[in-house]
Amino acid sequence: MEVWIRQSMPYHCEPDALMPYPVPGWMWNRALGEQLYADRMRFIRRVDEFGFDGLIFTEHHYGPNGGLTPSPTVMLAAATQVTEQIKLVTMGISLALYPHPVRVAEELAMVDNLSHGRLVPGFISSGGQNMYAYGVPVQEERGRYHEAYDLIVKAWTEENPFAWHGEYFDYECVSILPRPLQVPHPQCWTTATSAESIQWAAEKRLHFISHGPTSEVAERLAYYRDYATTQCGWTPAPGATGLAREFYIGPTRAKVEQMVDEVFTRDLASDYPFIFEHPKLAELERARYQVRSYDYLSTKQSFRGASWNAEGMRSGQFLVGDPDSLTEQIIAQQRTTGAGVLIIRPELGDMTIQEVGDGMELFAREVLPVLRKLEPVAAG
Repeated sequence: MEVWIRQSMPYHCEPDALMPYPVPGWMWNRALGEQLYADRMRFIRRVDEFGFDGLIFTEHHYGPNGGLTPSPTVMLAAATQVTEQIKLVTMGISLALYPHPVRVAEELAMVDNLSHGRLVPGFISSGGQNMYAYGVPVQEERGRYHEAYDLIVKAWTEENPFAWHGEYFDYECVSILPRPLQVPHPQCWTTATSAESIQWAAEKRLHFISHGPTSEVAERLAYYRDYATTQCGWTPAPGATGLAREFYIGPTRAKVEQMVDEVFTRDLASDYPFIFEHPKLAELERARYQVRSYDYLSTKQSFRGASWNAEGMRSGQFLVGDPDSLTEQIIAQQRTTGAGVLIIRPELGDMTIQEVGDGMELFAREVLPVLRKLEPVAAG
């Protein structure tokens, strides 16, 4: 089983104050920002040395959550220079935001060459926050995303210059340099919850990551596998599916019990509360869900955010424990979902990047060797 680390890269300039959305420019502390990026690069180098399989860079705009990563591509390029073995993953690039997908294709091809073929591109739908930041209408988001993806793949793989006259993008000539190092192109991933998006992922043979309660993840991944097999003519291997989890590790059960309530409380306090959200965001999120269906789920409604409490742990959304208990939890969830990749987000609350790295070192030493030997088991 592979293990990928999802970075949060938040920006919080005043530890004892709530952060608004959008974050105004006067709240950017230049010295702090410079230090946060320097600390992040040291963390990236450290994680690579621990032997984890993948490191994820996300895309966020205007808010404190992910405030340091408006451009995952820039961070990917920087990471190529301080890592040697770890896969460099985007999860993901919000393709509907980009007016020129050809440029995305060019820049990702550069990263694939700079990393010697370690790029793993992830593409996602845009949430309300990103659509608001870049002025993308809800009714255009899915069409822009899907057309952009098709254009990028063709730009990576077509041997001769070609014209593209689509609904949203128009080019007389496309012929990019460089080309990706990986042939025919890097394997792409996505994450989604609606039936329509899962079907699209299976049709395009994208690999797939799921979040949510373990029972829901099992249903979602089963739907993805079944649709790919029965409707698209291919069967996803275990390594084509991922399980995303919030994460906290402590050296002993006693230490975990002592820390867990404090860490979760700090995580809630560090995120911006709904009352601070711009009112337009809620409207955009409601509009997004109106054009999506979830009939494949027994609950008929997808989860909408993890639970920072005991229920989150009970439902499997949070992996919390010492090395032994975490190993047991991961094995159980793998058997239930059949996922071949575990994605963990270890940055909770106001944990320092040093604290996060120390936890990853413990995980790499005590848990990762066991997961390396974990044979893929079909869900059931």
